[in-house]
Amino acid sequence: MRPNALLLTPLLVLALAGCATAGGERIATYQPPAGSTEVLRGEIAAAPGHQLVVGDLVGGPGMVIPRHYHHGEEFIYVVGGSATLSRPGMPDLVLGPGEGFRVPPGVVHWGHAGAEGVRAVTSWVVPDGMPLRVAVPE
Repeated sequence: MRPNALLLTPLLVLALAGCATAGGERIATYQPPAGSTEVLRGEIAAAPGHQLVVGDLVGGPGMVIPRHYHHGEEFIYVVGGSATLSRPGMPDLVLGPGEGFRVPPGVVHWGHAGAEGVRAVTSWVVPDGMPLRVAVPE
């Protein structure tokens, strides 16, 4: 580690600890409604003709995610709870806290939240002029 990093590490730990509590009280955090809430959308300078969309996914126990696909990649990162991701002809994938997965463009997928629900950060690379998701009948 460089000398500056050694000095900054304890300060960073203290700063993060301060974010978690204030005088023994937990600091309130944003609690979005159930479902997928879009929190950010913007052009990608390094990939002209594409946008990045970021979502906050909150689902109660067993919440169903219907069959669909995307024209660009989807990235899923589970923060809490768990979710099962299904794809045709492939084994189900159960994602828990701290786990993520990339869904390639055009891959039909669906899923459901685990018994304790799910909280995840989702992001999509969306080609300009294309919808975020395309529903696929059961």
